[in-house]
Amino acid sequence: MARLCRHCGMESTDDQICSWCGKSLTAESPPPQQPAPTDKPSPGAAPGAPHRGAAAALMAAETARQATPQWPRYLAYAGTTVLIIVGWSAVAAKVASKPPQEPGEWQTVSSENEQLSLSVPDNWQFTTAGSRGSFEWVRVRSGKLCRVEIKGTQALGALAGASGAATQDAGETPFEETAVGEFHAKMGELIMDTHYEEQGEMQPCTFAGSRAAYSTYTTIKRFGVFAVKMKGWRISTLSLGPYAYQIRCECPERHWDKFEQIANTIVGGVTVSR
Repeated sequence: MARLCRHCGMESTDDQICSWCGKSLTAESPPPQQPAPTDKPSPGAAPGAPHRGAAAALMAAETARQATPQWPRYLAYAGTTVLIIVGWSAVAAKVASKPPQEPGEWQTVSSENEQLSLSVPDNWQFTTAGSRGSFEWVRVRSGKLCRVEIKGTQALGALAGASGAATQDAGETPFEETAVGEFHAKMGELIMDTHYEEQGEMQPCTFAGSRAAYSTYTTIKRFGVFAVKMKGWRISTLSLGPYAYQIRCECPERHWDKFEQIANTIVGGVTVSR
């Protein structure tokens, strides 16, 4: 019976001994040779094989990190952030709350469109802007929170004209019902400040020789978690030339007595071209 030899691959005519190479066709196959052991893990080592050297140290460190609670670290980060915010707020509030500078030399300045003329301390900041026939704006400031601001616009002039047309002033008319009183009240309603609060009733006054209305108020300026209480007054006047004017003066409440005297000098010296 013919049999295929597993040694030489030829077909033997004898089923016991290969008729070609003479080797036994019935002998057991030798056991597979095992690879020699090595200290290095093979690249295909199964997961969970022991790590050695630097890899073992890294794995131990990662295991320890994962076992350590992370909330203390996050709490420390949050605490540091809060301290930074509080510190910044305290510094900003302290700087902003400085009293106004003692006035230096007084100088005469004009607004952008030369519609306003006024005297201001030369060591205070003076800013002006405007568009001829549209609006006129000036600001005199000492530090961040002590300021005098005057703004006149044609839009305010139109609103003031409407108030005057709708109201007939008479000797017995309460001041708040006069044209300038009603205009002043409308301007107060437009102030978008949740902390703004007027003190007492409006009072009559003059601005640049024209009849005007006057109110004092308090408000709050915030610097992060800190608040600075402010005090001020505002004036409304009907049309002077092409514009009606709004004037506001304010500073931190604790410096009001000193600032108000300077603000009165600035505003009392304003002249308006008509």
